[in-house]
Amino acid sequence: MKRIFKFFMGLILFGLTLTACTGGAQNITESMDGQTVTVKAGESFTIKLSGNPTTGYGWQMADVDTSIVQQDGKTAYKMDLPIAGSGGMYTYHFKTVSAGTTTLNFKYLRSWEKDKAPYKTFTITIEVQ
Repeated sequence: MKRIFKFFMGLILFGLTLTACTGGAQNITESMDGQTVTVKAGESFTIKLSGNPTTGYGWQMADVDTSIVQQDGKTAYKMDLPIAGSGGMYTYHFKTVSAGTTTLNFKYLRSWEKDKAPYKTFTITIEVQ
């Protein structure tokens, strides 16, 4: 019985050690609007923003210091439901390039409505250490 207990405890501790060692990408969501997030240099992070392109609205990003943070690949979009017209999630992947602080600003708008304010915005400050 003691052997089995020791085996499982060892297995659990090993799993916890592996979990602590794997950094993984940090996920940033709309609920974090206006906050500052700290990321280590060389690590990646994602920003997930809800939207619905069938309405004509889409997220546009501006104001990023690419010497600190760079977008890694294209923006991905995944529908919540496999039904035409349903909303979903835009996912932006970023990698950190060097230490510093930059602010990422996103606007949810219709690109052809030039004189209209964005429907919503999202701002996050990224501090790279």
